[in-house]
Amino acid sequence: MKKLKLFSMALLLVAGGMVLITACNKKDDPASILGTWKVTGAVFNPAFNPGTGLTTDAYSLMFAQPCSQDDLVIFQDNGTLINDEGALKCDSLSPQQSTDNYTFSGTTLSIISTTDTTNLINVSITSSTLSGTIINIFGSSTPANVDMTLTRQ
Repeated sequence: MKKLKLFSMALLLVAGGMVLITACNKKDDPASILGTWKVTGAVFNPAFNPGTGLTTDAYSLMFAQPCSQDDLVIFQDNGTLINDEGALKCDSLSPQQSTDNYTFSGTTLSIISTTDTTNLINVSITSSTLSGTIINIFGSSTPANVDMTLTRQ
């Protein structure tokens, strides 16, 4: 009788665990890429010379204007990425939103636009941050790696 009761409890725990596991999906996963993000950091690694001396501060070069510092990136579960201009637009004639596609495989996030593909490698995601490295961001003539940090909004 005792064995049957233990077996029943174990079966109940396993069944309950299976319900919890199947009830959770990527949308509920706090470490999922899905959702709204904003770039909050960009660091040259190693230091880079943009013509004014060595620097590690890529953020001030890539996002120099306040209108580009409030832009949002929205990852949807269908492989679509929405680029949102945020409250401040750099060009009033530009649309508020545009779309690109993305793939996320292993630790590589690929942003696929109509003109090129940008790969973010060694991606790490927590409930509040997404980070990774863009290799050779300016092309082969000027090699520079940038460690990017995005914060969940």
